[in-house]
Amino acid sequence: MTNKKSIFLGGLLVGALLLPGTPASADTKKHEEQHRWNNRHDEKWQEHHDRRPNHHFKRDLHHANRGHHNKPEIRKDFTDIRGARKEVQQDRKELRSDYQELRKDRAELRRDIRNGASKQEIFQDRQEIRGDFKEITKDRNELQQDQARLETARRELKADLRKR
Repeated sequence: MTNKKSIFLGGLLVGALLLPGTPASADTKKHEEQHRWNNRHDEKWQEHHDRRPNHHFKRDLHHANRGHHNKPEIRKDFTDIRGARKEVQQDRKELRSDYQELRKDRAELRRDIRNGASKQEIFQDRQEIRGDFKEITKDRNELQQDQARLETARRELKADLRKR
């Protein structure tokens, strides 16, 4: 009988010790699964989840706009845009070189003034700077005209793509 009593009291003691600890252990397991990063990640996914089908829908619209490259009118618009882009690129390169030339001429003028060059040489340097300014103005206008041509070519292409 003492054996049964000791087993019963031991079981009761173990139960009394484990019973209050179970809610605490369950609570830690619950919080272990919810990390801060996971919560933010889930929230971001929920925010963007609704937008995804629209994004694919927009992409499908672009796929429906295929097959235009065989039309000569649209192909010509693409070549016009490519040519206009190259013109703008060349104009920018030319404008950059003109500004570089202006910097060199200004440095030469400063050097001549510091070194006490003749008035004729200083006058000549100033004329070169004036010429550089005129060249820059001309190149700027040319660049603006080419950018306008590029914009009109892009508008033509958009209009032709809408017509289909």
